[in-house]
Amino acid sequence: MVDDHLLIAETLHAALYGRGISAAVVVPDQRDELLAQLVERRPRLVLLDLDLGRFGSSVGLIAPLTAAGISVLVMTGITDRLRIAEALEHGAIGYQPKADGFDALLDRTVLALESRRVLDPEGRAVLLSELVAARSRQRRVMERFERLTEREDETLRALCAGRSVRDIADDWVVSEATVRTHVRGILTKLGEPSQLAAVVAASTSGWSTSQRSERGAFRHALVGSFI
Repeated sequence: MVDDHLLIAETLHAALYGRGISAAVVVPDQRDELLAQLVERRPRLVLLDLDLGRFGSSVGLIAPLTAAGISVLVMTGITDRLRIAEALEHGAIGYQPKADGFDALLDRTVLALESRRVLDPEGRAVLLSELVAARSRQRRVMERFERLTEREDETLRALCAGRSVRDIADDWVVSEATVRTHVRGILTKLGEPSQLAAVVAASTSGWSTSQRSERGAFRHALVGSFI
């Protein structure tokens, strides 16, 4: 059991012990050492909290554990279906919402130990289809930004950082008219009515935090990353 909340882990440990099931509690300390520690133990099942507090998402642990022949059951207080879907995509055999209560978590853990197979395949398929659809929508959104030239890209990033047209012109030692030409190009390609709308679109889509390639295109900001 891997959880940054020791009380939950120890309570579940005691309940499993009462059912004759051997278990161990692993409290995250050094994230880099956590995977090696789990693989070394070679458990039949890792009950993994999807959100490990200061260590962030645990999704990156799932595929390596699965590759090592270890089943992973995710428990989570997160209600974001896409984040849960990502955990399933990485190989988790199922998930259990913490909101369902302790008894449900215990029963799900026992079921996972007994079956060691994918739980609720129909529900899993629905979640994964939602993830695919969300990523497709995100790609379509990001494709608009890929139409920008390198200079338009730099202009929009500067606007997102709170720089005015005058500030940008002064920094680049060009006229404000030149910068406004870039802004008009941005609005046309994004289909936005105003400079403010373009900045909002860039921020809400995740584009403003994406990285630009050498050609000025952008990495797709896929949902989940969600990591």
